Amino acid sequence: MVYMDDVEERSALCQKLQTWMELSCASLPVQIVHDTPQERPFILFWDLDSHLSPPNLASDWDCALFLCSSDPQKAIDSYLFHPTGFLQKPISMDKLWNALLRCAPLWWTSLERLEVMSERVRMQLPYYHLIWAEGTRRGCLLHTTCQSISTREPLYQLEQRLPETVFLRCQRSFVINLCHVHQVTNSSVILSDGTELSLGRGNKSDLLNTYRRFCLLRYGDARKG
Repeated sequence: MVYMDDVEERSALCQKLQTWMELSCASLPVQIVHDTPQERPFILFWDLDSHLSPPNLASDWDCALFLCSSDPQKAIDSYLFHPTGFLQKPISMDKLWNALLRCAPLWWTSLERLEVMSERVRMQLPYYHLIWAEGTRRGCLLHTTCQSISTREPLYQLEQRLPETVFLRCQRSFVINLCHVHQVTNSSVILSDGTELSLGRGNKSDLLNTYRRFCLLRYGDARKG
Protein backbone atom coordinates (compact mmCIF):
# COMPACT_ATOMS: atom_id res chain seq x y z
CA MET A 1 0.00 0.00 0.00
CA VAL A 2 1.15 3.52 -0.77
CA TYR A 3 0.02 6.72 0.97
CA MET A 4 1.39 9.89 -0.60
CA ASP A 5 -0.42 13.18 -1.11
CA ASP A 6 1.80 14.37 -3.93
CA VAL A 7 0.57 12.79 -7.17
CA GLU A 8 3.95 12.97 -8.94
CA GLU A 9 5.85 11.45 -6.00
CA ARG A 10 3.24 8.73 -5.64
CA SER A 11 3.34 7.94 -9.35
CA ALA A 12 7.15 7.78 -9.31
CA LEU A 13 7.17 5.38 -6.34
CA CYS A 14 4.51 3.14 -7.89
CA GLN A 15 6.51 3.00 -11.13
CA LYS A 16 9.63 1.98 -9.21
CA LEU A 17 7.63 -0.72 -7.40
CA GLN A 18 6.41 -2.06 -10.75
CA THR A 19 10.00 -2.12 -12.03
CA TRP A 20 11.15 -3.91 -8.88
CA MET A 21 8.46 -6.57 -9.36
CA GLU A 22 9.44 -7.06 -12.99
CA LEU A 23 13.14 -7.48 -12.21
CA SER A 24 12.65 -9.65 -9.11
CA CYS A 25 9.92 -11.69 -10.84
CA ALA A 26 7.38 -11.01 -8.09
CA SER A 27 3.65 -10.47 -8.38
CA LEU A 28 2.18 -8.09 -5.81
CA PRO A 29 -0.80 -5.70 -6.13
CA VAL A 30 0.01 -2.03 -5.55
CA GLN A 31 -2.82 -0.24 -3.79
CA ILE A 32 -3.17 3.51 -3.22
CA VAL A 33 -4.69 4.46 0.16
CA HIS A 34 -6.04 7.86 1.16
CA ASP A 35 -6.39 7.25 4.89
CA THR A 36 -5.16 4.95 7.65
CA PRO A 37 -5.55 1.40 6.28
CA GLN A 38 -8.23 -0.75 7.85
CA GLU A 39 -7.00 -3.95 6.23
CA ARG A 40 -3.66 -5.56 6.99
CA PRO A 41 -1.05 -4.46 4.42
CA PHE A 42 2.02 -6.57 3.75
CA ILE A 43 4.12 -3.51 3.00
CA LEU A 44 3.07 0.09 3.64
CA PHE A 45 4.84 3.22 2.35
CA TRP A 46 3.72 6.28 4.33
CA ASP A 47 4.64 9.86 3.49
CA LEU A 48 5.60 11.84 6.61
CA ASP A 49 5.16 15.06 4.61
CA SER A 50 1.43 14.36 4.29
CA HIS A 51 -1.25 15.87 6.51
CA LEU A 52 -1.82 12.58 8.35
CA SER A 53 0.38 10.96 10.98
CA PRO A 54 1.65 7.42 10.29
CA PRO A 55 -0.82 4.75 11.39
CA ASN A 56 -0.37 2.75 14.56
CA LEU A 57 -0.36 -0.67 13.00
CA ALA A 58 -1.94 -3.44 15.04
CA SER A 59 0.64 -5.39 17.01
CA ASP A 60 -0.53 -8.68 15.52
CA TRP A 61 -0.06 -7.45 11.94
CA ASP A 62 2.92 -9.05 10.24
CA CYS A 63 3.80 -6.19 7.95
CA ALA A 64 6.52 -3.69 7.06
CA LEU A 65 6.20 0.09 7.47
CA PHE A 66 8.46 2.38 5.46
CA LEU A 67 8.26 6.08 6.30
CA CYS A 68 9.26 8.62 3.65
CA SER A 69 10.15 12.31 3.78
CA SER A 70 12.15 14.93 1.91
CA ASP A 71 13.46 16.11 5.30
CA PRO A 72 16.17 13.76 6.66
CA GLN A 73 15.62 15.17 10.18
CA LYS A 74 12.26 13.42 10.27
CA ALA A 75 14.08 10.09 10.41
CA ILE A 76 14.64 10.63 14.13
CA ASP A 77 10.99 11.45 14.78
CA SER A 78 9.93 8.36 12.84
CA TYR A 79 11.42 6.07 15.53
CA LEU A 80 8.24 6.65 17.53
CA PHE A 81 6.35 4.47 15.02
CA HIS A 82 8.93 1.65 14.98
CA PRO A 83 9.21 1.59 11.18
CA THR A 84 10.99 -1.07 9.18
CA GLY A 85 12.93 1.73 7.53
CA PHE A 86 13.12 5.41 6.61
CA LEU A 87 13.43 6.51 2.97
CA GLN A 88 14.45 10.01 1.99
CA LYS A 89 12.64 11.45 -1.01
CA PRO A 90 13.15 11.36 -3.89
CA ILE A 91 13.44 7.61 -3.37
CA SER A 92 16.08 6.02 -5.58
CA MET A 93 15.63 2.58 -7.11
CA ASP A 94 18.67 1.28 -5.26
CA LYS A 95 17.37 2.46 -1.85
CA LEU A 96 13.96 0.99 -2.58
CA TRP A 97 15.48 -2.34 -3.57
CA ASN A 98 17.52 -2.55 -0.36
CA ALA A 99 14.49 -1.61 1.72
CA LEU A 100 12.38 -4.37 0.20
CA LEU A 101 15.14 -6.91 0.81
CA ARG A 102 14.77 -6.20 4.53
CA CYS A 103 11.22 -7.53 4.47
CA ALA A 104 11.83 -10.38 2.00
CA PRO A 105 9.82 -12.97 4.02
CA LEU A 106 6.67 -10.90 3.43
CA TRP A 107 6.85 -11.16 -0.37
CA TRP A 108 8.52 -14.57 -0.64
CA THR A 109 5.27 -16.34 -1.55
CA SER A 110 4.65 -13.77 -4.30
CA LEU A 111 7.78 -14.73 -6.24
CA GLU A 112 6.99 -16.23 -9.61
CA ARG A 113 8.37 -19.73 -9.99
CA LEU A 114 9.85 -22.01 -12.61
CA GLU A 115 8.51 -25.56 -12.50
CA VAL A 116 11.04 -28.26 -13.43
CA MET A 117 11.36 -32.03 -13.17
CA SER A 118 14.51 -33.35 -11.50
CA GLU A 119 15.05 -37.03 -10.73
CA ARG A 120 11.29 -37.62 -11.13
CA VAL A 121 10.57 -34.91 -8.60
CA ARG A 122 8.59 -31.85 -9.63
CA MET A 123 10.15 -28.70 -8.20
CA GLN A 124 9.11 -25.05 -8.14
CA LEU A 125 12.08 -22.71 -8.20
CA PRO A 126 11.72 -18.92 -7.78
CA TYR A 127 13.13 -17.23 -10.87
CA TYR A 128 14.93 -14.74 -8.66
CA HIS A 129 17.00 -17.53 -7.03
CA LEU A 130 18.17 -19.02 -10.32
CA ILE A 131 21.68 -17.59 -10.85
CA TRP A 132 22.57 -19.32 -14.11
CA ALA A 133 21.84 -22.39 -16.18
CA GLU A 134 24.20 -24.44 -18.33
CA GLY A 135 23.41 -26.89 -21.07
CA THR A 136 24.57 -30.50 -20.67
CA ARG A 137 24.39 -33.61 -22.84
CA ARG A 138 21.31 -34.85 -21.04
CA GLY A 139 19.53 -31.56 -20.46
CA CYS A 140 20.75 -28.70 -18.31
CA LEU A 141 22.03 -27.86 -14.85
CA LEU A 142 20.40 -25.06 -12.85
CA HIS A 143 22.61 -23.22 -10.41
CA THR A 144 20.57 -21.55 -7.66
CA THR A 145 21.37 -19.61 -4.51
CA CYS A 146 20.96 -22.86 -2.52
CA GLN A 147 21.92 -25.79 -4.74
CA SER A 148 22.44 -27.10 -8.27
CA ILE A 149 19.52 -28.93 -9.88
CA SER A 150 19.74 -31.20 -12.91
CA THR A 151 16.89 -31.58 -15.37
CA ARG A 152 16.51 -33.35 -18.70
CA GLU A 153 14.89 -30.32 -20.28
CA PRO A 154 17.13 -28.86 -23.04
CA LEU A 155 18.57 -25.42 -22.35
CA TYR A 156 16.94 -23.83 -25.41
CA GLN A 157 13.54 -25.05 -24.24
CA LEU A 158 14.12 -23.85 -20.68
CA GLU A 159 15.26 -20.45 -21.95
CA GLN A 160 11.90 -19.94 -23.63
CA ARG A 161 10.21 -20.18 -20.23
CA LEU A 162 12.45 -17.60 -18.52
CA PRO A 163 11.52 -13.87 -18.31
CA GLU A 164 13.41 -12.04 -21.08
CA THR A 165 13.84 -8.91 -18.95
CA VAL A 166 16.02 -10.75 -16.44
CA PHE A 167 17.58 -13.75 -18.21
CA LEU A 168 20.05 -13.63 -21.08
CA ARG A 169 22.11 -16.19 -23.02
CA CYS A 170 25.73 -15.05 -22.69
CA GLN A 171 27.14 -18.00 -24.60
CA ARG A 172 25.82 -21.01 -26.49
CA SER A 173 25.69 -23.18 -23.36
CA PHE A 174 24.94 -20.57 -20.67
CA VAL A 175 21.92 -18.49 -19.63
CA ILE A 176 22.44 -15.99 -16.82
CA ASN A 177 20.23 -14.02 -14.43
CA LEU A 178 21.15 -10.34 -14.79
CA CYS A 179 20.17 -9.71 -11.17
CA HIS A 180 23.08 -11.92 -10.14
CA VAL A 181 25.74 -10.32 -12.35
CA HIS A 182 28.53 -9.00 -10.13
CA GLN A 183 30.85 -7.67 -12.84
CA VAL A 184 31.26 -7.61 -16.60
CA THR A 185 34.81 -7.52 -18.01
CA ASN A 186 36.09 -7.41 -21.58
CA SER A 187 36.05 -11.18 -21.86
CA SER A 188 33.82 -12.58 -19.12
CA VAL A 189 30.89 -12.09 -16.78
CA ILE A 190 31.25 -12.73 -13.03
CA LEU A 191 28.19 -13.88 -11.12
CA SER A 192 27.15 -13.54 -7.48
CA ASP A 193 28.21 -17.12 -6.66
CA GLY A 194 31.76 -16.43 -7.89
CA THR A 195 31.31 -18.20 -11.22
CA GLU A 196 33.15 -16.58 -14.14
CA LEU A 197 31.79 -17.32 -17.59
CA SER A 198 33.60 -16.35 -20.78
CA LEU A 199 31.71 -14.28 -23.33
CA GLY A 200 31.23 -15.51 -26.85
CA ARG A 201 32.26 -13.04 -29.55
CA GLY A 202 28.80 -13.01 -31.03
CA ASN A 203 27.13 -12.45 -27.67
CA LYS A 204 29.41 -9.82 -26.12
CA SER A 205 27.88 -6.75 -27.74
CA ASP A 206 24.30 -7.90 -27.09
CA LEU A 207 25.12 -8.71 -23.45
CA LEU A 208 26.74 -5.32 -22.80
CA ASN A 209 23.84 -3.42 -24.35
CA THR A 210 21.24 -5.51 -22.55
CA TYR A 211 23.06 -5.21 -19.25
CA ARG A 212 23.34 -1.43 -19.58
CA ARG A 213 19.58 -1.24 -20.06
CA PHE A 214 19.10 -3.52 -17.08
CA CYS A 215 21.31 -1.30 -14.90
CA LEU A 216 19.31 1.76 -15.90
CA LEU A 217 16.22 0.03 -14.52
CA ARG A 218 17.87 -1.58 -11.50
CA TYR A 219 20.21 1.20 -10.35
CA GLY A 220 19.05 4.26 -12.24
CA ASP A 221 22.33 4.40 -14.18
CA ALA A 222 24.61 2.22 -16.28
CA ARG A 223 27.50 2.17 -13.82
CA LYS A 224 27.94 -1.61 -14.01
CA GLY A 225 27.58 -1.88 -17.73
